[in-house]
Amino acid sequence: MYGAAPDSLSAGADLARKLAPAHGAVTARVVWFLGPDQPEAYAHGVGTRVQLKDFSTGPGKAPAAPVQEYNPEDVHADFAEQMAADAFAFLYEQMQAGTVGPVLTMLRDGQVAGAIGPMETMTDPSGDARLLPQYFGVLPQHRGHGYGRALWRAAMHWGHQHGAAYQLLQTEVGGASDRLCATEGLTSLGFVNQKDV
Repeated sequence: MYGAAPDSLSAGADLARKLAPAHGAVTARVVWFLGPDQPEAYAHGVGTRVQLKDFSTGPGKAPAAPVQEYNPEDVHADFAEQMAADAFAFLYEQMQAGTVGPVLTMLRDGQVAGAIGPMETMTDPSGDARLLPQYFGVLPQHRGHGYGRALWRAAMHWGHQHGAAYQLLQTEVGGASDRLCATEGLTSLGFVNQKDV
């Protein structure tokens, strides 16, 4: 739904309800956008924040803890299994098949405590290299020690070193990644909201 009229959202929902049965859809969803000047409360529970990392000013702060590139000798299967809900089982399969770029890891007592990846860039339609979004997670028992921030900063350094001009991300409004991006200086471009009708 594009539009700012007071009744735009209800009109979009009404249209979605009419179109769903006409096209054999079981459910319908309305997607709408809010600018960065709108209160984030409008997006809680129904939206994500679109964030921009601009590499023209550099990669940002260095990680405060050691982060390394994936090493096949590290134990990753346990991490991937424990983080399956965050798609790390899928990523692990892709890593084993060699179909994705590098993954950065944080080790604790010889085990993977957190990971971010794959690290890949892609040229956009205007010819600029963008750092693609990554899977990103830290095991629950290792959270609160700065591992997530260290992984994030290492990923931004990787992107900068590999010629990325920017990265676009969507973060759950008010979630851990959203708060991390805000403290790391990303620019909010607004919100993408969606709701089943």
